Amino acid sequence: MKVLRLKIFQPHAHYRIPFTFRRRHTYPIPPYSTVIGLIFNVLGIKDNNNGKFKKLKEGLSLAIYGNFESMTREYVWFRNLAVDSHNSRFGFPENRVIDFIPEHPGGQMPTRIDVLENVKLVIYIKHNDEIFLEKIKEAFKNPKERIYPLHLGRAEDWIVFDGDPDEAIKIVEINLEKKYFYGKLDYYTWIPDPQRGEKYIDPKIYDENFKKYFPKIKGSSHLITSFYELKDGFRNFEYVPVKLFEQGDFPFYFGEPFKFIIDDELYIPLFLCKMIYPGGDKDGNMG
Repeated sequence: MKVLRLKIFQPHAHYRIPFTFRRRHTYPIPPYSTVIGLIFNVLGIKDNNNGKFKKLKEGLSLAIYGNFESMTREYVWFRNLAVDSHNSRFGFPENRVIDFIPEHPGGQMPTRIDVLENVKLVIYIKHNDEIFLEKIKEAFKNPKERIYPLHLGRAEDWIVFDGDPDEAIKIVEINLEKKYFYGKLDYYTWIPDPQRGEKYIDPKIYDENFKKYFPKIKGSSHLITSFYELKDGFRNFEYVPVKLFEQGDFPFYFGEPFKFIIDDELYIPLFLCKMIYPGGDKDGNMG
């Protein structure tokens, strides 16, 4: 099996948990939708009518691993440009002055934002079309069609590739023979739930024994965004049920141990998850 492996470093990053507001919490690693957005960016995909988008959504799988050095909390002002918010602060639409000092229009609200520092990510991208996977690799190496500066999270959370470009952006051959994994994994990662999200599971990578093993893996359960479609101006996301593995030892199982497909070079078990477009079948195809 061929997969594109990216090694990424970010000086700082915020992967917002969407239902947090006055204090904006962050996931420790980016959700699938954030990585999909990065792929869109390097491929120059601006809308769903793009031929590359149609190709990408059919057969894409992702696995995301990461850790960080520390977390800080920023205290910032968020501005609301709604007319009602402006009037509640300034009194009437034409006014821009508070205490004889001109200010920007709109209302404002103090907000705390959790920010990860010195983030390292390892991202695996698999696609059923290996020729298209090669095009994705070349787009990362030479992002001449990119829409924005390369970032993950907020627009200011720029990325750099960690190490030599030929090693940081590399298609690797993964042996499909499953092996035992013992010891500690020093990364956070998303592990797809085989009970609640069977359609996101690739049978080449997971077997029936994994369903017994999954509940024993420590971590919290989440619904993580992946692809979205626009409906009436709103983003309608596909939500993937996963468990967030929070670094540390894998559980010792006294039954039949679970075997993993492993990246032998980095000694990482691969928890690839199929990305399905909203309304698509288990292969991501629209009906």
